[in-house]
Amino acid sequence: MKKKIKMRELTKNEKRLLTILSIVILILGSYKFIITPLSSKIESLKAQKLEYQSKIDEINHILRKENNINKEWDVLNKEKADIIAKYFPKLDQAQVIYLLNELLNQEAVSIVDMSFSRPSYEDIGNFQVKNMAISVPYNGSYNGVVDIIKALKTSPRNILLESVSMDRDSKGKINGNMTLKVYSLDGIVDTDNDVIYIDIANDEVKNTPFIPYEDFKDEQVEDNEDIKDNTELKPYVEEILLDFENKNTYFLPSQELVKGSVTQSAKAKSKKFSLRFEYDIVAIEEENRGFIDVSNDNIIIKYPPNSIGLWLYSYDYSPATVGVLFRGQMGEEIYLPLTKGIGWTGWKYIEANPPEDLNIYPMRLDKLYVEIPKDRDNCGVLLMDKLEAVYTRNIDENGKDMNAGDYIFHVVKRGDTIEKISMEYYNTNKYKDEILKLNEMKSTDSLPAGKILVLKKR
Repeated sequence: MKKKIKMRELTKNEKRLLTILSIVILILGSYKFIITPLSSKIESLKAQKLEYQSKIDEINHILRKENNINKEWDVLNKEKADIIAKYFPKLDQAQVIYLLNELLNQEAVSIVDMSFSRPSYEDIGNFQVKNMAISVPYNGSYNGVVDIIKALKTSPRNILLESVSMDRDSKGKINGNMTLKVYSLDGIVDTDNDVIYIDIANDEVKNTPFIPYEDFKDEQVEDNEDIKDNTELKPYVEEILLDFENKNTYFLPSQELVKGSVTQSAKAKSKKFSLRFEYDIVAIEEENRGFIDVSNDNIIIKYPPNSIGLWLYSYDYSPATVGVLFRGQMGEEIYLPLTKGIGWTGWKYIEANPPEDLNIYPMRLDKLYVEIPKDRDNCGVLLMDKLEAVYTRNIDENGKDMNAGDYIFHVVKRGDTIEKISMEYYNTNKYKDEILKLNEMKSTDSLPAGKILVLKKR
């Protein structure tokens, strides 16, 4: 028989102590399993906060330097474009021959052929640069050879003169061979594939090389003379300021919400290329302009033209103003809007009359621009081609064109010679006699610094 275990009731003090013990255990458990992990989490969040705050400060510092970064980027982009423009984008023999034909055109030197090597690669720095050697045999005078070497230095694309051999014959003529080398950026950077736009000369008629006998008469000359005599002169002269055949333009925004870019387009109104201008403008400022920087072309307008005009291709209607920005003699900005709003599609010729105040001339063409009015956000694509200045033709009472003999001036610098000036302006010294005649000089006359020479514009 089991004995019953008698349980005595807890006293009030014992109950109080058990309650206190339970509370203590509860507090200790909460601290260990709740408060301690939360405390660690808080410390971790504080560390993350400090890290994020540091990143925010760094980002704010970068944002404060955004304008300087944009300017530095523009400068670096221009430097890159200048470097690219000095080298051949690809080794195209036709383009190289066309360029050399202009540079090697000397009356005192005869060049009958050119020999091109197969393209090869040369290690330059960390790049393998494609290059090609050109062998040019020649015959002529020593001065003529020197003039050719000087002309090679004026080439828009770098042409390396590797070696020159010379040998004087019994008649005093120089025979020899030049070895030239051209480099290509093909495969290194993205460039325009055309070195130069090959324009067909319409004004010059050369003899055909296929004359079958001595008494053959080339009737082409007579036909051209008849056409020339019967051609009626236009009452105005069109001077092309920009034809956008070369990549020498850059995009610049007036504020940070103006985005855009400029490239070349094969859809052209004149020659081979036009300028493609893409823009996306959030117009929250008073001035919301996307600029096309053309200052590198160094285009000077010496006196007021009747009008400034541009061919513009639009894909859609737009509230955009398209215009031209000039800078006067004191550097002041002169805005000339060519159209306020675009209400057509396709090509259209737009023009405006520039200021007639002679005191602000000569003006320098600085930029083209597209402007969107405030609170009229807009994006689109425009093509631009053949920016030109139109002048009234000066015709005398006998109908003679007095503009046909346009002249320019050259201020003589220390060390200048007539031959050097001829090379500088015409890439040949064959016009030195013309320069002497225009300025009523003899070959033995001195050429003091500061003297102003009259040169014929070509």
